[in-house]
Amino acid sequence: MHEDIRRVSNAIGDLMRVAGSDRVHDMRQKGAGIDLTRTEMRFLAVVTAEGPMPVTDLGRVLHLSQPTASRTLRRLHELGLVEGGADESDGRVTRYRATPAGRRVWKRFESYMAQQLTDSMAHMSARDRSALAELLEQLVAGTRRQTLAAARSRTRRAKSADASGREK
Repeated sequence: MHEDIRRVSNAIGDLMRVAGSDRVHDMRQKGAGIDLTRTEMRFLAVVTAEGPMPVTDLGRVLHLSQPTASRTLRRLHELGLVEGGADESDGRVTRYRATPAGRRVWKRFESYMAQQLTDSMAHMSARDRSALAELLEQLVAGTRRQTLAAARSRTRRAKSADASGREK
């Protein structure tokens, strides 16, 4: 493995471990004045950013099972942070959205995270912060392209295998 690739991989792994740690989450909860699990915060972030979504879509976006997604939405609903409403095109489907209280909670949490990041990068020059932002955006875009290409390839192979099986 090329040294730069190893360094980037290690740095991303370290960042994910630190950002996902119980200690950092606890600090964020205290700083934002909220008591939500990571999963609940992720749900709140998605419905705030993306707008109303059915539970199945939320579960898929967040890589969670239907029961976990349903339990999470139920708790957020009980706390008054999300509300459900009928889908305009299919009344059988409930679409969940953040309530005004939910948007305020997410805003506090997001502001606290932004302050943590600002503090973490305080030693960097404005030029370095800008370069880091640009490079991270490129890395994310490249990762998305690679992931989509791999998914398309799997789909083509599955269709090809299915067609081959029917020909026999």
